[in-house]
Amino acid sequence: MDINLLRFAMENDKLDEAENILEKIGTSKNIEAIPLLIKYLKTTENVLLRNSIALTLSDIGNEEAVQPLIDVINDPKTLGSRGTLLYALEPFDCSAHLETLIYHLITGNFEVQAQAFQLIESINGEVSDEILLKCIVKVKDELNEIKRQQEILSDTLETLFSFKKI
Repeated sequence: MDINLLRFAMENDKLDEAENILEKIGTSKNIEAIPLLIKYLKTTENVLLRNSIALTLSDIGNEEAVQPLIDVINDPKTLGSRGTLLYALEPFDCSAHLETLIYHLITGNFEVQAQAFQLIESINGEVSDEILLKCIVKVKDELNEIKRQQEILSDTLETLFSFKKI
């Protein structure tokens, strides 16, 4: 697969052509494309192209893709479009990124939360006691916050119902 064709397609906004080439790269697991894919993963502003690149890196399955994917997931420019990026991490052990996954589990939209939870469930590597404790505390704090919000919303609901005259 000619990586130069992919570069040309991405640089000239030929998204259909780029998607076809990306699919072939992913199927063939062409590791030679990884540096170019990582470069464009980090720099493109096009959400669809970024997602296609992430999925191609996932299909290739090389660990070299993990940190760049994490970096892009944490980049503010991907807010609102992180679900596919997290999905792209599924073939990899994300134990070294548990804190990031917990953060997105707590702060993300439904899709991001679901993907982060799935990645957390699939962790099979070592997690230090310190990181594990930090993550447990963050989740417990979030549960306490949800409980506090639930109480005030329930009280507000009762007050609103009391406004109705019988």
